[in-house]
Amino acid sequence: MKSNSGFTLIELLTVVLIIGVLTSVALPQYTRSIERARATEAMAGIKALNDAVYAYAAGRSGDNACPTSFKKLAIAYPGTMSADGSKITTKAFEFVINSATTANIPGTDCNGVTAKRLGGTKYDYVLWNPYISGTSGKGASLACTSSQAKSIAICQSLDLYTAGRKPY
Repeated sequence: MKSNSGFTLIELLTVVLIIGVLTSVALPQYTRSIERARATEAMAGIKALNDAVYAYAAGRSGDNACPTSFKKLAIAYPGTMSADGSKITTKAFEFVINSATTANIPGTDCNGVTAKRLGGTKYDYVLWNPYISGTSGKGASLACTSSQAKSIAICQSLDLYTAGRKPY
């Protein structure tokens, strides 16, 4: 007597269906986690670059107090710098010096650095430090804004979104 130890078509289809359902549930959460990690990396970059702007501006006054180029700062940030030094482009973000016009770096008259998520992705948002007054010269946290609902969801998951707040 010969025994049949293979799987039936129904059993194989059931397994494939279960794997498909699990993937459809897990994949969006995975991509959101990856995007949050990228945003966290950009937040660290904003902090470092704003600190470098502060160090540059300390002790300077007049028209040359605020740098207009990352080339003037005593920091080496990974990425590709534009020819004029006003932008640093990384794999996921574009950092722009002196662009957060609604957020002066405490102790200076210099506008802060913004980090814009590069296009061509499903997320489009801007991060910056709003330097909320009443925090003894330190920014309480960063801020995030977008015009896309799915990007606003990333900002909200980082607890950085306030409706109507803009960096420029």
